[in-house]
This record gives sequence, C-alpha cells and structure tokens, in this order.
Amino acid sequence: MTNNLKVLITLFLLAASLTAGEKQLVVRVSNPLNIERPGEIVVVRWSSLQGTPAPLDPATVAVYEKNNETPLLSQVVDYDQDGKPEELVFQSSFKPKEAKEFVVKQGAGEKQLVISLTDARFMVPREDLAWENDRIAFRMYGPAMAKDVNNGIDVWTKRVRHLIVKKWYEGEEKEPKISYHEDHGEGADYFSVGRTLGVGACALIKGDSLYQPGVFQKYRIIAAGPLMAIFELTYNPFEYEGKKITQVVRITLSGGVNLNKVDVTFSAGSAKAKVSFAAGVVKRKGTQTYSDKNAGWVGLWGLTTDKEEVGYLGTGVFMPKANIAKIKEDTIHALILGSVQLGKPVTYYTGAGWTLSGDFSTADSWTEYLATFSKRISSPIVVSIITK
Repeated sequence: MTNNLKVLITLFLLAASLTAGEKQLVVRVSNPLNIERPGEIVVVRWSSLQGTPAPLDPATVAVYEKNNETPLLSQVVDYDQDGKPEELVFQSSFKPKEAKEFVVKQGAGEKQLVISLTDARFMVPREDLAWENDRIAFRMYGPAMAKDVNNGIDVWTKRVRHLIVKKWYEGEEKEPKISYHEDHGEGADYFSVGRTLGVGACALIKGDSLYQPGVFQKYRIIAAGPLMAIFELTYNPFEYEGKKITQVVRITLSGGVNLNKVDVTFSAGSAKAKVSFAAGVVKRKGTQTYSDKNAGWVGLWGLTTDKEEVGYLGTGVFMPKANIAKIKEDTIHALILGSVQLGKPVTYYTGAGWTLSGDFSTADSWTEYLATFSKRISSPIVVSIITK
C-alpha cells in the first residue's frame, strides 16, 4: 500500500468518524389515522429546538426530510412580534399511518427565495383586511364600510394557484377599471355578504338574535407567508346581557387548504362567565344544507350565482366537538352553536370551495372534504424531537 493511499484512507476514516459523531436535530412526525394527509402543517415549538445541538438562527433555519437535500417550505412564527419566535412550521404529506423524520439545521447563509403560498394585507383606501392562499381568498371589512356591512367574511373564488389579491385590488383602481367582480381567467368576487356572518364569522347569540360587533377597528398582521398568513382583528365593545363585550379574532390560513383556523376571544373586563356564541355560513338562493353534529361540521352547497356557468360553491364551518352545543338552521344562516368562557379563546375552522378551481366537483366532494378535515383536526399528527 502506498503512502498516498494510506493518507487517503486515514482522512476518509477521520471524516466518517466526525460525521458519525455529529449530532442532528430530528423531528419525528407520525400520522395516527388510516387516511391520507396531503399538505399537513407540522408545528414545532421553537423553544424545543434550542441548544440541541446548537442554537438556531430564525433567519436561516431550514427543514429537510431525512435523506433528502432539498429544503421544505418552512416558516418561523413570532406571534407577539418581540423578536423571539414561538413556532417553526413546515409542510409535508403523509400516507395512512406513516411516520417520517425531518432534520432541522442551519441553512447555508440566507434562505433561498421561495414562492409564497399565502398573503395577508390591509388594503387602502377601502380599509379591508384581505388574505389568501394558493386555493382561495377572503376579506373582512374595516371602518370605511361600517354603514353597509358587519363582521361577515367575504370569499373570493380562484381558478389559479398563484396569489391574486394585490393584483385584483389594483385593477379596481386602474383606468380602464378591471373589476374583480368579473372573471378574467383567474376567478372573481361573486359572493355577497351584507350584514350577515358571510363565510364563517361568529357572534354572541341569545335566543334567535345574533350580537355582531360591527366592522373591525384595529388590525395586526403577524405573518403574511410563505406558508401561513396570520392576523388579528379587534372590534369595538358591544352590549350583551348588560356587559360591554370586546371581541378579538385571530385568523390563520395555511397553504394548500380551504379552511381558515379562527381563534376568537370574547372579554368583559375580569368577568369569567360562560356565554353562548355562534359561527355560521349565510345561505344563498338554492343552497342545500349538510351537517354532521357528531363530527362537528355544517356546510352549504349550491350555485355560486344565478348563472350555472359560474359553477357551484361550497361553504362550511367545523368546530371541535367539545365546544358544540347544537347545529341550528334558520332562514339566513346555517349555524354551529357553542359556549365559551369570557377571556378564553375558542377555536373553529371555516372556509369555502369552488368547482371551477378544479378542487371540488360535487356536493359529495365538498362534504367529504369537511368530514376528512374534521378527522384530521380531531386526531392531530404526533410530533416529537430527537437528537441523533
């Protein structure tokens, strides 16, 4: 054996031993259900990642599926915006009962430019808060529209996977105007909210009366993307059972899904009483109602407008079963009723799906989506941290 060959072998063994001793931060994720989970959002507490093996820089942290050198789309979330993240989130798909391992490590320099799946923005002069993902778009109205609407959620139907909200608003301001109420190949705003709950807003309820807070007065965008759009809306106090109630809503929309996560907190000073609330979807002409109280969802399906060529639209609300009192239907809304303690958040999910997006073709496909979504939320993926 030549001296050069001996040196090469020694260097190889040394490199192998160093690599073998190098610690890796591994996130193990398992799917407890016997169903597919496409585009699942994995949430890891940032604090659980620190110091093992070394502190991570949120600006350059990267996530890789084990034995794959292509980074996954990920996002660091700083909810209170104090410069210290609370969560690392990334996205992956899981087969029935599948378990996967992911490596979290520092990226090489700045993260590569990625195409965002989500967006959230405050639009002037209208004062709307508009948000979207690669499937669908929504908006809620601010002070400029206070005389015409309430706290209902508007939905914008999309044919395309890219982001369109900014472009559509700008089209309304151009000359000649490009109206987002007409489909120019990307979709359109066909929905009419008025003073209803629209697609999944919520209100306190007493008897048959909804106590809606009006339009939002303050907003805070926590994150716009690339994987999750997160924002909070605060409403002026309103009267309910002799109390001044303040309502704060946090909405999260992830890439690849049709339903928003809604966390709402009703407060009345130091009061801790339980109050009744409702989340619901407004009926449109000719819609049919579908529901499953045991699974916790209610949905509507029908023509998007009175023109059949504009396709069909499904809307729906899902609430974890523990919070549900009953499902109720009146002439205006299909509602899920529940109770919440003042000062504590309650969570539900709401959204819509359109036939011309290519994602849904029939009422059955929409209700199956709601049913499967409810199963996934009720049986979340299992996440654990391993240092190897």
